[in-house]
Amino acid sequence: MSKVLLVVGHPDLSQSKANAALVDAVRDLAHVTVHDLYATYPDFQIDADAEQALLAEHDVIVFQHPVFWYNTTPLFKQWQDKVFTLGWAFTMDGSASQLAGKKAVVAVTAGVPAEHYTPEGANKATLETLLGNWHATLRLCQFDIQPMVKLYGTAFGLSDEDLATAAKQYNELLASFAA
Repeated sequence: MSKVLLVVGHPDLSQSKANAALVDAVRDLAHVTVHDLYATYPDFQIDADAEQALLAEHDVIVFQHPVFWYNTTPLFKQWQDKVFTLGWAFTMDGSASQLAGKKAVVAVTAGVPAEHYTPEGANKATLETLLGNWHATLRLCQFDIQPMVKLYGTAFGLSDEDLATAAKQYNELLASFAA
């Protein structure tokens, strides 16, 4: 059975309707470990060794966060800087990293509707384009990159029914990694 680590980077999960719903949808899956960065590191003092050990124990890593200014949240960025180190998370000589072959999923919530994230929309780009740094980072770390999970309209226009559907789909996706 594959073990899934859900690394959550929401500044206040208790105040988040969408991110909390996604986490709640998978919290009871036996093979999923939920790791809330802001709850673990309220002082932003990240224990890189502990984080690397946690990553090493899991086969699938899900990086979940709201989109903040077309990027991840501040603590999540700091976490990347501290944990994804040369020689452990990536190499320059082509040798395998400690993360090589692990599956990676980026799961994001965006406040505005999907049509804002199109070349014609208000943001003039897709979420994949705007969050291209994730793809580059995961590729450098030699992850097996899975399709991005996107939940749009979390601040404007997401109905309770749509949120329930998204939570169910998230549960099904993370449950599928158990096999």
